[in-house]
Amino acid sequence: MRQIALALVPVFLLASVVPSHAQFTDLQPGPNFAPPTHEFGKNRSENIDVGDVDNDGDLDVIVANGGDFGNEPNRIFINAGGLQGGTVGVFNEETATRFAGVPDDASRDIDFADIDGDGDLDVFVANRGHNSAGQVSRFYVNQGGLQAGALGFFGEDTNNRWGALLDVPQADQVFGGDAGPWEDWSCECEFADLDNDGDLDLFHSSYGPSMNGSRPSRIFLNDGAGVFDELFPWVDPGADIMLHTRELALMDLDGDFDLDIVNASRDSQARIFISNLYSPTTGSTQLYTDTTEASLFATGSTASGFSNYETEVADFDGDGDFDAWMGDYFGDYRDKILLNKGLDANGAVVFQESNGPGPVLIHGDPFSLDLEVNAIDFDGDGDLDVMAANFSGTNHVYVGGNAQGLAGQYHNTTGQGTSLYPQIETPGFGNSGTARDGEAGDLDNDGDTDYLIANDANQDNDRWDNVLGVPDTHAPEALDERIAVGLAVGSGGGVVVNVQLRDNAPSDLIRLYDVVLVHQPGDVSVDMFSQGSQQFRAEIPASATSFVIHATDLAGNIGISNVQDLGGAFTELGCADAGVTGAPLFSGAGPLTAGSAASLLLSSAAPSAPAMFFVAFGPGGAGAPFKGGTLKAVPVLFGVALTTDATGSAAIPFVTPGGLSGGSVVGQWAISDAVASANASLSNALQFGFP
Repeated sequence: MRQIALALVPVFLLASVVPSHAQFTDLQPGPNFAPPTHEFGKNRSENIDVGDVDNDGDLDVIVANGGDFGNEPNRIFINAGGLQGGTVGVFNEETATRFAGVPDDASRDIDFADIDGDGDLDVFVANRGHNSAGQVSRFYVNQGGLQAGALGFFGEDTNNRWGALLDVPQADQVFGGDAGPWEDWSCECEFADLDNDGDLDLFHSSYGPSMNGSRPSRIFLNDGAGVFDELFPWVDPGADIMLHTRELALMDLDGDFDLDIVNASRDSQARIFISNLYSPTTGSTQLYTDTTEASLFATGSTASGFSNYETEVADFDGDGDFDAWMGDYFGDYRDKILLNKGLDANGAVVFQESNGPGPVLIHGDPFSLDLEVNAIDFDGDGDLDVMAANFSGTNHVYVGGNAQGLAGQYHNTTGQGTSLYPQIETPGFGNSGTARDGEAGDLDNDGDTDYLIANDANQDNDRWDNVLGVPDTHAPEALDERIAVGLAVGSGGGVVVNVQLRDNAPSDLIRLYDVVLVHQPGDVSVDMFSQGSQQFRAEIPASATSFVIHATDLAGNIGISNVQDLGGAFTELGCADAGVTGAPLFSGAGPLTAGSAASLLLSSAAPSAPAMFFVAFGPGGAGAPFKGGTLKAVPVLFGVALTTDATGSAAIPFVTPGGLSGGSVVGQWAISDAVASANASLSNALQFGFP
């Protein structure tokens, strides 16, 4: 679908400078984390993930093993609560039954993702191979839902889930023919809805044999049925995508509701790739543009190209946009926060290192090789703290100060307490190892956040229980500026609604939230699809007049958005002239108050056809003859040319400018159509009234 973003501009707030006398407050005296227990295997573990595989209301755990060592089994551990009828928070390994027949692999990453959209979690395993020989990354499909089998049990379907291969060398393809599975040296892979069509796509990173940076990262788009076809090219020519990627994050960095990329790179410069889906970069012809020069180099926020294994993207300073916490970013074995400073004059997202003094500062940052960083709220105060899993020894807990007026301040609570924060939060013993990954989740359903650590070198994988038991009471937020209406046209010609949530939780857990849109008339509930990256999507009829969004987090807290008015600002004027698919339908969405998001939607028109959207001052009069029909938008003030998509749809999202209160305009579409009179069909006309 062809789309034009007229003025969808995010609002960025500045964090306040922290007073010199301020200090962190321990809201829960006593250490939150007990000494580690060992329930999740003892291998060369590389990655760990949590998700509810049997939809019984508790979190299960999966572990990727092998990595540099070679082939090892990947393991699944089922929570004994829920359907199992046992004690929630107790785990039993059920690899032999739930993952029956799964081969051993040299795995780097493992992810839960509902790839076929049937409401249960499937599993994807990213494999690295052995130096000169790559390995196939594998799909394991949950046998519930569309498979009509046992929910929470998995069958490999790798051969059928890899689709078209557009740029993968023949030598790396298993079957040839530019389709099917292929061998690579991958580490981090992420699922999210990159094209806003209601299914999960895949960003598949690579670092090449012996981590030499000789293989490109790739994007695969879901065809809607869980088959992944390569998108190529996915980035503008000249962009370096042959990196040493160990970690990446997909998130909307510039506030336009499409998903951008922060790519950490161990032996080369980290990269920022900005999506052009809704705010196209000037001259761009691809889905993504590499803006690293403007985003990082222009502010001096560049790495030395050594040991940047990790990035965690979250709102670390509490100003509403997403920042990046970079592990060992400058090769000095210290972490850095890159603060999102908004857009430059050319529309590029700008990041600036903030290491104090200033609004963002890491206090007591130790020398460590952090291979994983997780933004969580371990103390239940409503802001994001940070857990850092260290490859070379002690793991660290950083307490955040946003909730206490210390905007963007983080203090290391490992080792000896200080006057800034006297409490030691890490376990008193057992806190060391060769950590490769960490993951947060409430494993025992007591309302607080526990932590898991995957260790290499045949060391036990650790579970840190949060023992103080202070529950999360903070509901997720869906504020008006985080809701977009009509960025895309729904499959049935309806309106697409996107919402971005903010909460005191990592995005990997926010993706599991229950989010429902209720629209009028009729008080109709629609489950919103989790697009990943804290964003959700729903399609509602073009006839909907208003809606509200209910978001429930994993602790049961419910956040409710303001009512979004859709229909009151648009008046039907008729005058449609039918074409090949009948009368084209023009609908509008949004309240049209100054600064509000709105959109103009066309559906049921000729597919892949040139179209013109006409605008005139309102109110509409009798109109004028046009191509055998009546054009109500006269005299024409301006027109916007575009092309309908393969379904005969188009959308123009925009932000309502100020200064229009009390006025009105009239809009109408004309579409090239060989079946219509004079080879052009007309949509109905609408009058827009600005409150």
